[in-house]
Order: sequence, then structure tokens, then C-alpha cells
Amino acid sequence: MPNTSKIKVIDKKLGRQKAVGQAYSDARVIEIDPRQTSKNYLDTLIHELLHVYNPEWSETKISKTATEITQIIWQKNYRRIKR
Repeated sequence: MPNTSKIKVIDKKLGRQKAVGQAYSDARVIEIDPRQTSKNYLDTLIHELLHVYNPEWSETKISKTATEITQIIWQKNYRRIKR
């Protein structure tokens, strides 16, 4: 049965981890470094969500799928509004 609990997304500087995003599938937590351009932030968010929803996928498949989804959303003029 799929896990239906909410995924928590945390903005956190990840310089020490040398990453722009991290996903903890079992805990359903995603950390994203907010110091990215809007498009890169979107790509990272989608990338990490795919890790949570499809933990068995390879990194290559995750990256390609995230980039494709990001391109489609970006072409439809969706943008991040910083608060």
C-alpha cells in the first residue's frame, strides 16, 4: 500500500553536503538549497520528489525525467515567487 503521508520540503543551505537537494524517502523529507535560480530550484524539487516516489529508479532515470518535467513546466511559464 502506498505511503500517503505528506512530504515535508525544507529549504536548507547544503553547501557542506556538496548538494543542491537531498531526499529521505522513508521519512518523506526533502531538503533543498534555496540559493539556486528559480529554474534550478524547480528541477531540484522535482528531482527529489521523484526519489521519494520512485526510490528504485536509477539516478540517470531520475535526472532525465526531472529535467523533462522541468522543461515542460517552465515552458508553460510557471515561476517561483520568493517570499
